[in-house]
Amino acid sequence: MQGSIFSERNYLTYLCGSIFSTQGVWIQRMTMGWMMWDQTHSESWLGMLAFLMFFPSILVGPLFGVMVDRINRRTAAVVTSIILALLSLLLALLVCQQLVNELALLFFALAIGVANSAYQSIRLSLVPELVSVYNMPKAVAINAVLYNTSRFIGPIIAGLLIKYGGNTMAFAVVFAFYIPLIVVLLLLKLDDRKKSVVEKKFTFFMDIKAGVNYALNSDLILRLLILIAVSAILGRGLLEILPAAADVLYNRGVEGLAWLNSAAGVGAIIAGLLLSSLSSARLLLVTRLGVISSGLLLLMFSYSNSFELGLLMVGGLSFCATVCGVGTQSLIQVSVPSAFRGRVMSLWGSINMGGGALGGLLFGVITEFMGYPFTFITVGLFSVFFAFVASYRIVLPSKIL
Repeated sequence: MQGSIFSERNYLTYLCGSIFSTQGVWIQRMTMGWMMWDQTHSESWLGMLAFLMFFPSILVGPLFGVMVDRINRRTAAVVTSIILALLSLLLALLVCQQLVNELALLFFALAIGVANSAYQSIRLSLVPELVSVYNMPKAVAINAVLYNTSRFIGPIIAGLLIKYGGNTMAFAVVFAFYIPLIVVLLLLKLDDRKKSVVEKKFTFFMDIKAGVNYALNSDLILRLLILIAVSAILGRGLLEILPAAADVLYNRGVEGLAWLNSAAGVGAIIAGLLLSSLSSARLLLVTRLGVISSGLLLLMFSYSNSFELGLLMVGGLSFCATVCGVGTQSLIQVSVPSAFRGRVMSLWGSINMGGGALGGLLFGVITEFMGYPFTFITVGLFSVFFAFVASYRIVLPSKIL
């Protein structure tokens, strides 16, 4: 008889540290986004910030995926967590001295993006070592709930910190929130012996090519990667420029931004809770419907000016994005063999994070020059079309049903 997810001691230990670090991620994102909007009032600058924070996943994510298949994953997780903590501390010190302008924010977005792309690849390969195959879908869903609970709580904390303590205080709290994760990673009880699954004569590029070829030759994995690309680039674009939406569409300032981010968090939490009990077959169905629905929600945005309705639709967009993220990640995790997991999951992470970067930049530029209604209608239609084509007659192999 398989054990409950709550019997996975290593996984629960890891969650205790992640609770704090994920709060820090959202505090940092909201604070940097608000600083950029406050300094420039430009959707293009805001889109560029999101682009640099997430686009490194496309360029260096696959390289980190190869490294993850070769190195000690716990040590790598500790090192990247320390780097992320120090970047937050340095940012807090520079903001305190009023030395951060829009270009400095872009530099830190790039540095944080590179470090996060490394940690993303490491985390996606580390979690399968903490849980059994039976509990893997539950672990992915719980991770989504945890991450998006932080998306609900983090912006509220950030809003209070910005309003009453300033940006310096917000970044200092982010630094402090990485410390429990570092401690927990050091406490994990893992087999730290290096497991080499790739012949030493292989180069990084040959390893990357092998991982990409594996994904391209699997109809299921290829279609799932296309779905996460559609969701990230088209379905999530608005979520990446919420500071502009809060001010331009609703004239609500930082408090409106906190409400919109929290609404997105609630939608994602609900999605994670619902997905935690679904079978693989149903998970595939709701993933397909989620991506198509995100396009329909964007079309609805072009017909509404109500802040309250906007909260509901932002929550719906986040719900759909989480459904696609959890669904594709879970189905790929249980489909790919261990020898290719680091590379294939880093490819998924690159598309998920990098696609969000492209979506934020795309949304920012189009809205600034063409307006919000045009952007909502155009992106919404493309999202529905590509999601339908990518998921048409997609089938799961019998071994994971």
